[in-house]
Amino acid sequence: MKTLKFLLVALFVTTVATAQDLKQTDVPNSVLSNFQKENPNATDVEWEKEMDNYKVEFDQDSQEYEIWYSTSGTMVKMEQDITENMLPKAITSVISSKYSGYKVDDCEKITKDNKTTYKVELENGTDEMDVVFNETGKVESEMNDN
Repeated sequence: MKTLKFLLVALFVTTVATAQDLKQTDVPNSVLSNFQKENPNATDVEWEKEMDNYKVEFDQDSQEYEIWYSTSGTMVKMEQDITENMLPKAITSVISSKYSGYKVDDCEKITKDNKTTYKVELENGTDEMDVVFNETGKVESEMNDN
């Protein structure tokens, strides 16, 4: 039991140490100017420092986004919350055939290293899984959440 408590405390401390909230004035100009240029209509903007990157969470056009920037202002990764009807047809076809009986609970469009993938959370009663698809509908990974 002591080991479990120690591990939980260590995990909490590590999480707090690796991500810290920032004021906009603490974000480098290169990062801030690129963000503002690419997302002029962003609202509810929150900044964090994660390891060597700057992460921004915001809303835009009724969608939630998270973007990671390097210190030079280059976008490293972007996650966009999307609706099921925004998924490519190739993905919805695979879900219908391979995962019949499952319902889409949540979807994210993820862009990293000039590659786009889609993370889809599927539910069937108490059975839940996360499936990552490429743009053509190929399953990249599958993880059971039970």
